[in-house]
Amino acid sequence: MIKIAEFLLGLIRAFSRVAIIPLIWILMPVKLFAWRTSVRCLKQFILEITGFIDFVSVFALVQNHAMLAHYRVYRGNFIFGKSLMVVDHEKAEKEIALPTLRGNRFMGVDIVSNDPAVFLTNAGPINSSQPVRGQTRAHIEETIMTDRVRGYDLPALKDQCATILEQWREDGKMATILTIRTTVTRLFFQVLADQCLPPELARKVTFAYMRRFAEFSLFSGYTPFVLGLLGSREAIRRDAFLPLRRLGIDNVVIDMVLFAAMFSIGTIVCKCVEFASKHQVDYRALDLRARMNFVVESLRVYPTVTSVHRIVENEETIIVRGRELRAQPGDEVAYPFVCINRDSRVFGQPEAFKIDRPEQEMARILSWSRGPHNCPARDLSILMTILMLDTLAERHDLRKLHIFSPEF
Repeated sequence: MIKIAEFLLGLIRAFSRVAIIPLIWILMPVKLFAWRTSVRCLKQFILEITGFIDFVSVFALVQNHAMLAHYRVYRGNFIFGKSLMVVDHEKAEKEIALPTLRGNRFMGVDIVSNDPAVFLTNAGPINSSQPVRGQTRAHIEETIMTDRVRGYDLPALKDQCATILEQWREDGKMATILTIRTTVTRLFFQVLADQCLPPELARKVTFAYMRRFAEFSLFSGYTPFVLGLLGSREAIRRDAFLPLRRLGIDNVVIDMVLFAAMFSIGTIVCKCVEFASKHQVDYRALDLRARMNFVVESLRVYPTVTSVHRIVENEETIIVRGRELRAQPGDEVAYPFVCINRDSRVFGQPEAFKIDRPEQEMARILSWSRGPHNCPARDLSILMTILMLDTLAERHDLRKLHIFSPEF
């Protein structure tokens, strides 16, 4: 069944890559016209229609590939959904650190952003604006990412998670996406909440969140009534959040693990396996520094959080295809990391996969954002990814391992 699903998904995406590029070329002048017209309702009408097509492209191509396709057609800054996408590294590095207003779109399209039904807290820690973001961040710094958690090195982390890792090794479906994501869930709750979830509970919670999050992503923006038919809002609370709340786990920890950690680390573990195969990286032969570089470079070319965005507060001009587009207060500007991380003025051979990049290049990778928006668990996440890859490599040569991961 998985083989059939993988074949069909591959077929759809292969066809989409052929079909989407001409469509981007066709829509480009239409979008440029929309941003240049002074007729506001006409602009909104055009962007609503073309934005829905961009929304479809996210599922057809996968988020990062959709961003890259537009980046290459526009040859720089581009329009996606209702956002102006800025790809200049220097500009992005300065602007994403500003504590500005955040919108409720993702990549400029209506994919679930900080819907309170998807996050147990009132606004998701990934996408909330100030002052909620600052208060959430202070809570994270003071009660979750404590000195104990920040002090972990790889041996200490391995020791703390030894029971979970041993159970994972013994699982006959160790190298499947659900088992990997379930293991991420267990590892992070162990570290952040000192809770060793039973494997079956962790599996049920993880699957429930994955399923319902997919439903919200597909339907919340354009056909929200479907969520009512499926009972998605009630189910995500009943099956994912409440079993964890009954264990006394902090609300923000639940959000951090189920959304940020489980999705992000689960995805990058699978991508690292894919890159080990594609680039013939002998993971077992790498020392710790090289393994860390391997993970960071993987996140450069395939960031698991696709973009960060802000709401324009004062009129500003952004150049797209040599044209000056005026962003008005209330419009959205976004920064697609997968494109920014390929700025040739910062990264030598930006399209190449290189685990021996100079330290100054590694330090400028923006996959974890900057300033008040940066990932508070960056170092922990890198160590956790290495720990999982180390454990996988004990049983498998990563160059020969294939994991079916139907991401969007």
